[in-house]
Amino acid sequence: MEYIIDSSFNDVRLDRFLRKKYENTPLTEIFKGIRTGKIKVNGKKSKENYRLKTDDVVKVLLSGGETEKKELIKLTSKEIEILKTGIVYEDEKVVIFNKQPNMVMHKGSGHDYGISEMFKSYYKTDEFNFVNRIDKSTSGLVIGAKTLNVTRELAEELRDGNTEKKYYILVEGLVKEKKFTLKTYLKKEETKVIELDSYEKGAKESISYFKVLKVGDKRTILEGRLETGRTHQLRVQLSNMKHPIVGDGKYGKGGKQMFLYSYYCEIPKYGIKIELPLPESFEKNI
Repeated sequence: MEYIIDSSFNDVRLDRFLRKKYENTPLTEIFKGIRTGKIKVNGKKSKENYRLKTDDVVKVLLSGGETEKKELIKLTSKEIEILKTGIVYEDEKVVIFNKQPNMVMHKGSGHDYGISEMFKSYYKTDEFNFVNRIDKSTSGLVIGAKTLNVTRELAEELRDGNTEKKYYILVEGLVKEKKFTLKTYLKKEETKVIELDSYEKGAKESISYFKVLKVGDKRTILEGRLETGRTHQLRVQLSNMKHPIVGDGKYGKGGKQMFLYSYYCEIPKYGIKIELPLPESFEKNI
């Protein structure tokens, strides 16, 4: 097989390119192919960490193991309308989508497809990816990249803490402190995440900032801001404060809706700042 590198794989390591193109070939065989010259770049032997450039020619003399081309799902007119209605920002690189509660991000866990697969079909490309994800029951803004290059750039921005996300949260009980910070350690255990006061193997430091927006008779609306993005971070930390999120069936009491809403997203590198209003349902249920 011969591949001419396009802009999607510019600056990608050779071994990572090959892993994507040959998912059914053991990594040891790929490395051996690079080492022995069965895989060449521009007619010459290369290193696995060589960063590809646009118009490079990669020749692969391996038998079989190529990644099977994935068929895009067929969207119904209703699903297309859901995507169009939920897009709050779009340019040639990025899509910001306002996910509704109980929509899944990806296929799996009893779902044939999620909004990721829907957008791949919508844009007719397998390169589309969401660079952040929120739980099925969480609603609000998620960031999508239209190409692999943009996926890598955005993932790096998130990893380096150069983006900002904020949440509206409706919790049980009356929160007395106007502002507070939670700095704990979270660790996955089977189907749940537990919170620890100090580090132990497998735990990750988790930092969240909160401020009270409105206090009702029995509940409080908070703004939450993440410094770290751990699984179930806000849900676990608030539950352990005895202020579980309203509707959180895993760490509190279940309900028709979990009141955790990602309303703010800022990506300075791309000049993007999106802020959505507090949903009426939060005010009605306080």
